[in-house]
Amino acid sequence: MIQRVQTLFLLGVIICMGLVVMFPIWEKTNAEAGVRYTLDAFYMLKYQRNEASVFVVTESKQLFFLAGLVAAICMVALYSIFQFRKRLTQIKLGALNAFLMMAYIAIATYYIYMGETEIGTDSKGEFMAGYFLPLAAMIFNSFANRFIKKDEQLVKSVDRIR
Repeated sequence: MIQRVQTLFLLGVIICMGLVVMFPIWEKTNAEAGVRYTLDAFYMLKYQRNEASVFVVTESKQLFFLAGLVAAICMVALYSIFQFRKRLTQIKLGALNAFLMMAYIAIATYYIYMGETEIGTDSKGEFMAGYFLPLAAMIFNSFANRFIKKDEQLVKSVDRIR
């Protein structure tokens, strides 16, 4: 049911996590060594500067499981929207989604840490939109769960009156 506020929050989860695959997660450049690392939902790329001072990809690690995790999060949120008659199932799906988002953030943070240690400078890398969008999605997910619980409490109170 689209008119429920928790549906809008769940759509917010889907939109935020859908945008994660379009934006980079992290980036760091070591100007002295001419090395740059970037991380997105599909790859961790290492660039090195060539003779023409252009960064060229020299190494890439495939991280398609991150994109698969994003797809799973979107599917769980979409499935949760259509379970509006089963509020307890929606609450469980919201908890599952929160766990999946925490796993995504943990895995992304691990690869950021690996990139930080490989590039080896004192400066820190830049966190990009792909790192912060799952955090916004987690906030949307918690608001959706809050409103689903309110609906469940309202239904229980009406049942008691009957």
